[in-house]
Amino acid sequence: MFSNIKAVRVQEIIMSGSYDVIGTIKYNNLNSGKPISTSGLNSARPLFYNFSQYPTVNEIVYVLAGPRNNYNQAGGIMSYYLPPLNIMGSPNHNAIPNQLTEEEYRNKKETGLKGYFQERPHIKPLLPYEGDIIVEGRFGNSIRFGSTISGSHQMNNWSMETSQSIGNPITVIRNGQTIQRQDIKTNHILEDINHDNSSIYLCSNQQITNFQKAGIEIKDYELSYKHML
Repeated sequence: MFSNIKAVRVQEIIMSGSYDVIGTIKYNNLNSGKPISTSGLNSARPLFYNFSQYPTVNEIVYVLAGPRNNYNQAGGIMSYYLPPLNIMGSPNHNAIPNQLTEEEYRNKKETGLKGYFQERPHIKPLLPYEGDIIVEGRFGNSIRFGSTISGSHQMNNWSMETSQSIGNPITVIRNGQTIQRQDIKTNHILEDINHDNSSIYLCSNQQITNFQKAGIEIKDYELSYKHML
């Protein structure tokens, strides 16, 4: 009896209150118009307790029925939601209200986003390689669990040395994405250790090529310590 699942459009997400309310969404059907108020809409809680991916307004999620924490209350059933659908292919957001025309949808002129969350169209998804596991935030922050590669259509700066063994693990933590030049037309990008805001590269026998130190003076990147007796 918990098998019902359907796609719905998020109209509100609650980000304050008690522990069992935060993350709850208010939603309506895909073909429903924009509601005047969200007070009468159905609600759903996140399905996962240890992985939080909260949607924005007008993103599409799947909801399904499951048991309440108090099974004897209100029939013992409530709705839970899965992470947003990858409609736009963007890590920043995938909001799409139903009143858009096909042309507006293609050009992404209007998203219907609400609150302080704003679209950042320069945020691009990371280019994946075989076997990678990538976790991406909406704001250019990411973690890549990857490895040394070979023969890819686009090489990276941790796989350029031919002496490296294919499959050596590497973990790349990036906070803040490089803003690409407007004349560069690409859907996926790579981490850029020299231009991303900050990075942590956890290597295993890799050598990072084209790495630029933060400063040109010794005092900028080296410290000396004097032992005090």
